[in-house]
Amino acid sequence: MSKGYEIINNALEFASKAHSNQFRKGTNIPYIVHPVEVAMILQENGASSSVIAAGLLHDVLEDTDVNVSRLHDKFGAKICETVIGASEILEDRMSIPWEIRKRHTINFLKTANRDIQLVSCADKLSNSRSMLKNHVEKGMDFWNIFNADFESQAWYYRELVNSLKDLSGCKMYNELVVTVEQLFGTFDNNIAK
Repeated sequence: MSKGYEIINNALEFASKAHSNQFRKGTNIPYIVHPVEVAMILQENGASSSVIAAGLLHDVLEDTDVNVSRLHDKFGAKICETVIGASEILEDRMSIPWEIRKRHTINFLKTANRDIQLVSCADKLSNSRSMLKNHVEKGMDFWNIFNADFESQAWYYRELVNSLKDLSGCKMYNELVVTVEQLFGTFDNNIAK
């Protein structure tokens, strides 16, 4: 077994256990489906095994009881730093208003390293694919499950596309642009150019 395969397999097992009994928002789909899709997007875009592993793990700090120390001990500094960068783990994050948290993410991603940008782009592409599917099936009522309304989500995803424009040569970035346009309408400027 190659080292790359081993780290991905370990990350999949770890994430599966960490996310057990969790489901995608507003669905009965096991949550682990999302990190697996993120990993598949990264693999399809030529990411390294450590970035794919970080993609599998990208929500364990934010959405489970896994802490930074445990993640670092299990997967090392590089993967841990990528997961931290792709996570929203601000101190007392739920007491910070949604828009302020999202502005922090948008500004951080503009200068984040490429591995963090790759994981974040794959995450947002997976999320936007799911949102588009649910929006088509359920209409505007679907947006009621989120902490922010449709217009706020539109603002956030358009700004994310702008923040990640350094990835404009990547297939997943180009798909993110198209998916965000399908969800929220076309951009007023040449963000993706």
